[in-house]
Amino acid sequence: MKHTLMIITIALSILASFSASAKPGKVLMMISEGFWAPEYYKPRALFEKQGFEIKVAGKYKGLIKPDRRNTQYRPVKVDLTFDQVNISEYDALVFAGGNGAWEDFFPNETVHKILEDAMKNDLVVALLCSSTGLLGVAGNLDGAGKPLAAGRKVTGYKRVVALLKNLGKVDYYAGEKGKPYVVIDKKLITGRDPISSELFGKSVVKVLNKALKGKK
Repeated sequence: MKHTLMIITIALSILASFSASAKPGKVLMMISEGFWAPEYYKPRALFEKQGFEIKVAGKYKGLIKPDRRNTQYRPVKVDLTFDQVNISEYDALVFAGGNGAWEDFFPNETVHKILEDAMKNDLVVALLCSSTGLLGVAGNLDGAGKPLAAGRKVTGYKRVVALLKNLGKVDYYAGEKGKPYVVIDKKLITGRDPISSELFGKSVVKVLNKALKGKK
């Protein structure tokens, strides 16, 4: 009887261990009204292929429309609003770019706090295209704050380069024009532009899988 109970206990322990190790990475994707659709859909497809658990946050509840030039893409239904985010529930924070970043991300102190907490807690943090400008303005809109990524290696969209360099005090890399470009600095990932969307997604997958492996 004791022998049987021991076998059952060991079996349950192995199953529990397997279950814990099999937990998927949790990714929070941040989008703005007027987001550039490929910068959301291409990385997301790669995350889904990996089996990551994905949640989407936006400024408001309901459907968020992509840039009106993205006619072939459908709106996205958000799972939670920015003020409902508890960043401790996730392994990675991923921002899609687009013109909406200027209204929904850059002046939004709640978004700033989410990004600050993610970096403080050593999550995988990834920003694409215009959203990279957050590394300059988060908690630092007036230039009197402490830049989140000062001295870190990053890239970003051409229209936010000044924010990154002047406010963010980052080490900026432009990459080769016309070719996908992503910069990885430990757990900080930045993608330059829309053509970098797929490479950006692959980079997030690579870094997140490595981080999850280190947790086991």
